[in-house]
Amino acid sequence: ELLLNTALYFIHQDPSSILFIQPTQKLAESFSKERFAPTRENTPVIKALVAEPRSRDSGVTITHKEYPGGMLDFVGANSPVDLASRPKRITIGDEVDLWPADAGGMGDPLALAEERSSTFRKRRKNLRVCSPSNEATSVIWREFQAGDQRRCHVPCPHCGHEQTLRWSDETVLWDQDDEGRHLATTARYHCEECGAGWSEAERIAAIRTIVDAPDRGWRQTKPFRCCGSEHKPSLWDDRGRARCPTCESAAPYGGHASFHASKLYSIRHSLESIVAEFLDARKSREKLRKWTNTALAEVWREKVERLDAGGLAERVEPYTIGAAPRGVRTVAVGVDTQDDRLELTLVGFGDHDEIWILAHEALQGDPAGQRVWNELDSLLKAPIVTEDGRRLTVQATCIDSGGHRGAFVHRFCRERRRRRIFAIKGAGNDARGSRDVWPKTPSRTKNSGDRLYVIGVDTAKDAIAALLATPPSEDGSATPGCIHFPQSGLSADYFEQLTSEKAVTQFTNGRPWRRWIPKAEGARNEAWDCLVYAWAARASLPTRTGFGKAPRAEPVVPGETAPASDTDKQTRRQNLAGRRRKWVRR
Repeated sequence: ELLLNTALYFIHQDPSSILFIQPTQKLAESFSKERFAPTRENTPVIKALVAEPRSRDSGVTITHKEYPGGMLDFVGANSPVDLASRPKRITIGDEVDLWPADAGGMGDPLALAEERSSTFRKRRKNLRVCSPSNEATSVIWREFQAGDQRRCHVPCPHCGHEQTLRWSDETVLWDQDDEGRHLATTARYHCEECGAGWSEAERIAAIRTIVDAPDRGWRQTKPFRCCGSEHKPSLWDDRGRARCPTCESAAPYGGHASFHASKLYSIRHSLESIVAEFLDARKSREKLRKWTNTALAEVWREKVERLDAGGLAERVEPYTIGAAPRGVRTVAVGVDTQDDRLELTLVGFGDHDEIWILAHEALQGDPAGQRVWNELDSLLKAPIVTEDGRRLTVQATCIDSGGHRGAFVHRFCRERRRRRIFAIKGAGNDARGSRDVWPKTPSRTKNSGDRLYVIGVDTAKDAIAALLATPPSEDGSATPGCIHFPQSGLSADYFEQLTSEKAVTQFTNGRPWRRWIPKAEGARNEAWDCLVYAWAARASLPTRTGFGKAPRAEPVVPGETAPASDTDKQTRRQNLAGRRRKWVRR
């Protein structure tokens, strides 16, 4: 909204050439059609200046707008030609954390775009906006840190103390009922000075008061040096610029202005809704990460950079694959292919990112022969019985097709596609950005044309490493975001293999990106790879049977067949109806 209104201001009040940059050209076109076009239609002064794209000889297209005194171009950060095509006084960058690190071999797209405005010197303006991502790789976080770090100060409606609104155990509080259920409807923001709780009406009224303040509440918070000492800003002028508490001169400043605002400042989002979103998100690492990035506008800090084998080995629990924990809802398998064996890990997935390692096995035999594949097939067909009597089957399997036995992997998977047994290949992150754990579409092998799923192993490793940092609860209750290990069924060096790699941050064109590398050359890592492949197998599942979404199975007596649940029956009916519709269309 800020960027869109900035563009409209320079079209209407100060006609200039504008470059509006989205992560890709497709997103740039979508933004023009879905955001700019409706705004133009409903803003008479802009509608009078910018012609319709349909007008003949108007000089206006979906991505190029002309108006008296300037032009506006919507481009993608992945297009170096558009970024470097012509001088622009105003550059507007949206979602900069999603931009590629290199624009077609011409360098950092952010630097490339803003170089277009250098001709205009002091008259130029460059804006960058984004929700932050990881602390180590976030571009917008780097840009915020490099600026003067302005944060918005709001007066307490009870004592008048001016403060930045922040999420903490002391400022955002709510009640619980007698049964321990959290009551988001009771959420209140509490003043850091007097401790008084603000009603929702008071919070909104307090935010509205800064509209008439000279600095609109925005004040520099970046420490500075003056009079021989470093100062944390505590005195400001009417423009929000920090002043030295000793000599009262303006803080030395040679950078850019940077701003931070979370949903706590929003009058469109109630505190109740923010707390409710948090209560739901805290059960899942991925949801909590999204909430931290988008609701609080804070970077996500990974808990684990290096994994400790000894600490993980001490966490084993008394369960076996023959009596899997009752929290298991879905079972997935990851298989690593070696020249003389297959190694595999059976993994049980439950609600809210809770995971159980059920078994890790090595099937000895050359994968070029049939015997080891028959053993694998039998193992994948075997049911897993839970301690409450439910019988589960493997829902998805990923088999590494790298190395010298790729053709045999593809043959095995080709014949078992209906059982969701996939041939995969791991690919790490690079300067272009992070890969999705599970690709949207498969690739094809050159010779046979078999389906090959290229999975984002570094992305999966980041997620798994964070879960490994969460220890199980001492009383044996459910522990969201935890990986459990059995007392038996693991090799002697299992935990050494599981901790054989470490995360490092590398830089390309000054932009950081994360990858995982071995701690020592030649260290075995099959257990780590198998867990990553099982994580990818889980990611391949549809929502209805995926992580935390599996239908609840009815308890059965071992040896009997589990009855189909109502959800299973409904799903089959929906699938059958879908196939009928497709047949009718054909």
